[in-house]
Amino acid sequence: MDSMSQSRMLIENKGEATLNCKVCDRSAVENDFCELHLKAYDNLVNRYSIWKKALKISWREYLSQVAKNSLTGDWVKEVAKYLIENEETKNVKQS
Repeated sequence: MDSMSQSRMLIENKGEATLNCKVCDRSAVENDFCELHLKAYDNLVNRYSIWKKALKISWREYLSQVAKNSLTGDWVKEVAKYLIENEETKNVKQS
């Protein structure tokens, strides 16, 4: 079983079934992300409108640019790469 499949498996947590983060093995808190990757995801979504307005860029192009930017933090890069590889057809609400 690959690591992505393993991280998505249900785990037992004090008698309650919980999912692991889509990106890492931590317990997911919301949108199938752990606390750290959820914050990174929220930052990506919130800043997309600024990039889109300035560069007329698609969600996928934005994620690609963020993922390869040397100034981008590791958590955000991990989420951007995950989204590119696994959810490229999805898009955020465009504002």
